[in-house]
Amino acid sequence: MFAINGRFNQTFREFDTYKRLGIVSLTTSRHKESVKELKRGDEFALYSTRQGFLGIGRVVEPAIPFEAFKMHSGGKLIEYDEYPFKEIQRINPHFGKEEYVLRVEWVTVVESDDDGLMIGEYETADPVTQLDADMVQRVRNAFNLK
Repeated sequence: MFAINGRFNQTFREFDTYKRLGIVSLTTSRHKESVKELKRGDEFALYSTRQGFLGIGRVVEPAIPFEAFKMHSGGKLIEYDEYPFKEIQRINPHFGKEEYVLRVEWVTVVESDDDGLMIGEYETADPVTQLDADMVQRVRNAFNLK
């Protein structure tokens, strides 16, 4: 199991958006290779430095640059101007190349980021890391998964 540090902020990385749209986004300015390690079917635990572990999901589609990302709702393509993060890309033209988006399905997720589960110490500079067997078991147990 991987861990993804969501590095949430008030501008564009927002937990409710991730839950609603079935996505996770990550910057690749320094860690592109680790983000690209995530493949279809890989399981991950979503983590927030401030709130702890927020859920467990599976990768549906590997990470691609935001500028190449296409969103659909009910089978229809959503207009680009309705995408989350559109304002950031207008302000920062590098955003579309540096921010990568994964499509995910949530196995289990907390109701609110305030409900995150603090499960021991976990912190890393890389937004995507492989969890050791002990931490995988602790995360799965915390979310009542076998």
